[in-house]
Amino acid sequence: MKPATRKIVTAVTTFSVALSIGFVMQYGDAVAARLGIDEPIGGPDGRTQVSIPASAVTTNNVAVVPPLMAPRATSDTMQTANIPQELATPTLQMPELTAALDLGAASTMIQPPEMQSPKVTVCNPSMTATALPMAMVQLQLAGDCHKSAPVSIHHQGMIFSAMTDADGKLSVDVPALSRDALFIADFNSGKAAAASVTVPDLDKVDRAVLQWQGDDGVQLHALEFGAGYNDAGHIWSASTGTFDQAQDGQGGFFVSLGDVAVSDTLRAEVYTFPSGTSARDGQVILNVEAEVTSRNCGRDVSAQSIQIGPNNSVGAIDLTMTMPGCDAIGEFLVLKNMFADLTLAAK
Repeated sequence: MKPATRKIVTAVTTFSVALSIGFVMQYGDAVAARLGIDEPIGGPDGRTQVSIPASAVTTNNVAVVPPLMAPRATSDTMQTANIPQELATPTLQMPELTAALDLGAASTMIQPPEMQSPKVTVCNPSMTATALPMAMVQLQLAGDCHKSAPVSIHHQGMIFSAMTDADGKLSVDVPALSRDALFIADFNSGKAAAASVTVPDLDKVDRAVLQWQGDDGVQLHALEFGAGYNDAGHIWSASTGTFDQAQDGQGGFFVSLGDVAVSDTLRAEVYTFPSGTSARDGQVILNVEAEVTSRNCGRDVSAQSIQIGPNNSVGAIDLTMTMPGCDAIGEFLVLKNMFADLTLAAK
């Protein structure tokens, strides 16, 4: 969907702030000051502003066969018959047993074969974590008993859905949110795996996470150093930036997490800027957009932001708001205040 054709609406927003996994926060006047009426972002498409009332936003079984019993003979059923000699059953001549017969060996020969117990397969998934540049972590998950299976990855309050392959394996690169990073892979079946790793360069990046569930239609956008929508510095899911550019301190990069093949998938979008090695002075504007679609019009939409950085304490904000009616399909709500913008100095 091309941004130039968007009709933008801006919401008067009231946020419900909640405790997130791994975070204990207090919000007071400082947060209240950040949340309010957002101004539309200027751009080549002439965005318009439409006010939304504050009241619209809230924040193996075995069968045992019995032995067959022959009927007992009684005096009433026992009869004598004279059988002609030529029809009489011949007498079977048994061989003589010799004194050398080994009774022990004979006994052994008639023993039934030994039954082998079935092998029991132990199904415990395992996971490893390896630190990568730019505070990224590569996770390698293996679960022989979880082939082509959905799994939820948890890390410091961030959660996203993934799917193992036909061999029960998964490899995914995840942005770290803590220096001593713990990751948990939960198959929602009583089985889970965990891995931890130290991320030495976490203090050199700013990182913003937007997460939600299903098809709520929310998006994270970063506008770097004065860029407008569709400009080179507009970093989002359709224009993700490059890892090499970030390593050079020239710009940020974008990672999308969450496998849409999983029903009601948990999704996350993560923007990273190398603030500790920035080659430029300037500002990065961080916005959230919520598109009005046929799947969410007129109903509540929920999302959560998580933000970390060298100059920012860890913070998270939960958002629940009622989307406009279905006559507004195709329009966007611009929510600027779910993240703090970044002010950068060249290093």
